[in-house]
Amino acid sequence: MKRLLTQAVFLLLVVVVGYGCMGPDKAPEPENLINEQNYIDLLIEMQHISTYRDAHPDSVNADSLKALVYDKFGITEEQFLTSHTFYQKQVERQLIRVQEVIRQLENEEQYIQAHIDSVKATKGNRF
Repeated sequence: MKRLLTQAVFLLLVVVVGYGCMGPDKAPEPENLINEQNYIDLLIEMQHISTYRDAHPDSVNADSLKALVYDKFGITEEQFLTSHTFYQKQVERQLIRVQEVIRQLENEEQYIQAHIDSVKATKGNRF
């Protein structure tokens, strides 16, 4: 779980550092732009895939997982990358989006930890 949080913070740093290389906030909106909430949800999914890839570096499943995520959202990889590039150019808004991704990942981590603690407590009460 801590690994997920660490990677989320790393994602934030990558985004912040990347801003120095980006153009102005007034870039034209791409024709097939993914709406902002779906984009945030996609970033969360991509972080999960990145975490999986780090945990299982020899696995070829990560690319398959990406394809499933794109299919789930009804988009192409190109559409995601175009939208990602556009959103990254909006420096202040992108920081807010990334903070939302981190917040949601932290909530997921807390939920999973609470479940783990609950299962441990139940097993401890049986003996």
